[in-house]
Amino acid sequence: AVPLASAAVMNPLDGRIGRAPMRDGDAGREIYLQLHPGESIVLWTLTEGEVNADDWRWLEPAGEGTPLEGTWQLFFVAGGPELPDPVETDRLVSWTDLAGEAGRRFAGTARYRHEFDLAEAPSGYWMLDLSGVRESARVRVNGADVGICWSLPLQVDISGRLRQGRNVLEIDVVNSAANRIRDLDQRGVEWKIMHEINFVDINYRSFDAAGWALEPSGLTETPR
Repeated sequence: AVPLASAAVMNPLDGRIGRAPMRDGDAGREIYLQLHPGESIVLWTLTEGEVNADDWRWLEPAGEGTPLEGTWQLFFVAGGPELPDPVETDRLVSWTDLAGEAGRRFAGTARYRHEFDLAEAPSGYWMLDLSGVRESARVRVNGADVGICWSLPLQVDISGRLRQGRNVLEIDVVNSAANRIRDLDQRGVEWKIMHEINFVDINYRSFDAAGWALEPSGLTETPR
């Protein structure tokens, strides 16, 4: 609710800046916004002059997403208490359901690898939807880093990265430490080694994660 001549849209996730589309409304100048549920952007308003940037481009879905179905390879690359064995699966669910007891205890990084063929290199804009990731992911397409996904809307721009023929998608997923802490307390491992602090829960009782439910981890649904 401020006077403005122009405005900039700034995306804190990838650093993009653009001139916001605007129009004259009954109450003054209006800015067009398009946000996913839970998504945040930064708006910077200027009381005079124009934003020195290209027009911000909002995108709309051109069709239904295509699930990347088929065989996925899952490798655990860093973390503890030990690395679970590799898994090959055509059904993406939490790695706590795929990797046995070691997967239920594990906190760290796992790499998902998927190969797929395209009849021709696609043009235009393409977004990879990772709405099932728990909790964050680094994405590579054909060996090139394309982005890190850690907050809503959990999408990565892969435009220009896909090619005709065989494509390789690699997603490094990091889960939270909750399952590792749960395992430590279940086994009675002394890990809360701190000085001059009472380590308590929300009810001011001695902290104990042994009764926590398992937290979903990894890719819990097929990316699109």
